[in-house]
Amino acid sequence: MTPRAAPRVEANSVFIVEDEAPIRGVLTEALEQNGYRAVGFGDGASALKRLQDTLPDLILLDMRMPEMDGFEFLKRLRANSASAGVPVIIVSGLGEDLLKAIDARAAEKLGVAGIFAKPFDLPTLLRYVQGTIARNRDAAKRTAS
Repeated sequence: MTPRAAPRVEANSVFIVEDEAPIRGVLTEALEQNGYRAVGFGDGASALKRLQDTLPDLILLDMRMPEMDGFEFLKRLRANSASAGVPVIIVSGLGEDLLKAIDARAAEKLGVAGIFAKPFDLPTLLRYVQGTIARNRDAAKRTAS
C-alpha cells in the first residue's frame, strides 16, 4: 500500500464547519470579501475528509451539529498529526452554556484559539480570524528558523 501524501497547506483559506446553511453562507461571504478562500462544510465528517488533502489556515467550528458534534470533530482533528496544529475558533449557539463548559484550560488543550457565541459580531470575528492566522504564521516562521 502506498503511503498517503501529506496534505497541502492552502494559504489564506478558512474551513467553516457549520450545519446551518444561512450562517455558513454569511461567514463564507464575509471571509471572501476580506480576501480569504472560504470552504464550507455542513458536517464534521466532510471537513475531516477534506483535511486529508488540504490544510486551511484556520477552522471556524460549530459545536452543536448532528452526526458528529464539535467536540468529536476536535478530538479527531487533534489526533491526526497533519491537522493537529490547525487553529480553531468555535462559533456556536450554545452561548453562556458553552462558555461555562469550555474553560480556558480546556480550550487550550483542545487547541481552540477563541470562542464566539451566536449571535456573534461579524467585524469582531473577522478581526479575530485575521489575528489568529497572523499569530499562527509568525509562530510557524519562528519554528522554521
